[in-house]
Amino acid sequence: LKSCATTPPLPPSSLSPPLPRAMKKGKAKAKAGGKKAPKEEKEVAAEGEDWLGEASDDEDRIVDSDEDSDAATGVADEGSEEEDDDGGDEVDDDGEAGALAVRDDDDDGGEVRHKSKVLSRVISGEQPADLSAIKQRIHDAAALLSNWRKAKQLGDKRTREEVLSGLVGDCSTYFGYSEELAEYFLRMFAPEQAIQFFEANEKSRPLTIRTNSLKARRQSLMQSLTARKVQVDPIGAWTKVGLKVYESAVPVGATPEYLGGQYMIQSASSFVPVMALAPQMNETVLDMAAAPGGKTTYIGQLMKNTGTLFANDLRKERCKALVANVHRMGLTNVIVTCMDGKKLGGMLPRLDRVLLDAPCSGSGIIARDPSVKVKRGTKDFEETSRLQKELLNTAIDMVDANSKTGGYIVYSTCSVSVEENEAVVEHALKTRSVELVSFSSAVNFGVEGMTKFRESRFHPSMSMCRRYYPHVHNMDGFFVAKFKKTSNTIPERTKKDRSKGTDHIQVWGEEHWTPDMMETVVDFPPPGSSAAPADGKRLNKKERKKIKRAAQLAARAAAAISSATGEAAASSSAAAVASKPDEPEEEPQPPAKAAAKKKVLKKRKAPAATVAEPEGAEGSPEAQKAEAGKKRKLVKKKKASGGDAAAPASSEGGKKKRRKVA
Repeated sequence: LKSCATTPPLPPSSLSPPLPRAMKKGKAKAKAGGKKAPKEEKEVAAEGEDWLGEASDDEDRIVDSDEDSDAATGVADEGSEEEDDDGGDEVDDDGEAGALAVRDDDDDGGEVRHKSKVLSRVISGEQPADLSAIKQRIHDAAALLSNWRKAKQLGDKRTREEVLSGLVGDCSTYFGYSEELAEYFLRMFAPEQAIQFFEANEKSRPLTIRTNSLKARRQSLMQSLTARKVQVDPIGAWTKVGLKVYESAVPVGATPEYLGGQYMIQSASSFVPVMALAPQMNETVLDMAAAPGGKTTYIGQLMKNTGTLFANDLRKERCKALVANVHRMGLTNVIVTCMDGKKLGGMLPRLDRVLLDAPCSGSGIIARDPSVKVKRGTKDFEETSRLQKELLNTAIDMVDANSKTGGYIVYSTCSVSVEENEAVVEHALKTRSVELVSFSSAVNFGVEGMTKFRESRFHPSMSMCRRYYPHVHNMDGFFVAKFKKTSNTIPERTKKDRSKGTDHIQVWGEEHWTPDMMETVVDFPPPGSSAAPADGKRLNKKERKKIKRAAQLAARAAAAISSATGEAAASSSAAAVASKPDEPEEEPQPPAKAAAKKKVLKKRKAPAATVAEPEGAEGSPEAQKAEAGKKRKLVKKKKASGGDAAAPASSEGGKKKRRKVA
């Protein structure tokens, strides 16, 4: 636990009355030490009228959301040591537990510096500090923005941006936030909810502990702590191991039950990621950012000391506290590693489940670390987001999608910014074969994740994620998402996000207007024609498939018709050839009868021949035979009539008969 120097009282010329930060922190320290805070300090803490100085440079660090066993409660764990150069919690030399206090001054006890311009003017005396008037303006502006239609009725001629900018300045002055961060939260929440969020961050979260089911039961632990004058109650129905500490006559981090490993000091919001992960017995699990061991020991507790649990952390100093807590809680299936999480991919076997409680900006734990009010901004959110994306992709790659019981990844942060939460989850959905799944069966409360924020639009399944706010759930701000890995293969082509900007649109500029292109004649289909273009680019995929299918069916029908006609012709010719040799031969007849029969056949066939002969067939042998027969008939008629005068008349009569027949 960190023993911090309190802020020296401000000079009389700065504020009237002076409101040092140490008043509120003194109350928390008295609670942890078993002493009640004076009445005056309670009133000051309830009003929330306190100021925050700029943190020293050595405190500028990325907050690890698993620093809950120490930083959340201000109680020192056995053997836990935090880095001094990165602003971590320090352990008192005498081992006495104290409440978490924020170092508002520099190491050399210099004056407090503020990043808020408005707040600096108030501190220096350039601007009068009428806090009651500022608070009233804040509530009036929030009510006006929440119901903007009444602004004209009230006679307010200001624009919405003017009202919002004034609200940003007032919130920065009253609550001690930088103007950039105050504006971010006011645009993220509704104005009234943002004010509730600011006010909730001014109140300390309740002290919570987690029962170690490997060594004790919650009911027996409650009895033991009650005998030591520690007032505890269950946190809620959603957890079976959590206890809330109301008042203690002894240091909670120095009881025999604590030293014996019967409970762990841990914030309530840190229970949720482990409950969402739901580790099973005999599995292989990894906690990528494990120190100081709050979530790691909870995972081992749920696994009942079976299987293998890898606990990794980047910093060697933090691993000392991790090892100490693992031994104190009685876990025997833990392997502690001190490596960069981005390089764990090729060093560990295939895993069933991975918990990534990623390092973040700490915008959800402002009540525990008020220096975030002036240290963090939108630029910090974006920079931290890059590291979180790399760690999450590494965690997904280490999980076995074919695991019979697992294949799950849980991503959590102690931040409420969208850049560190929904944006990171959206990136994982696009670059890896994963999908979001619900964990409402394990944790049935929380606010749904955002599917849209300002100009950003996220996947609809983002509603399966859960957000936890201090003004809604009375716990640290947290974000939890659970993935299910569907395949071990990494997609070669990631899905492009074309919802932002017009960078994906290709413009055909003048640099492409070459002489060859300008002289080329382009043929366009006539207007109204339904013919598709030759390249088929204007048609979508379904239409191109329909056209292709129709062409295939037409080709098949044409082939079937041609084959059918060919088979019919072949069969008819074969039948004609086969019928000729099968005709019976005529019996030989006498020459006279044969000649008479031939004449009769000629008479019968001659008209048919004339009828059947088409035009232009005069040169054929059949036509020549018919003409010769006609001539012979005419000669016989002339001989029979005996005169040449009757020949023309008979020939004309024959023509008339032939015409009638034709």
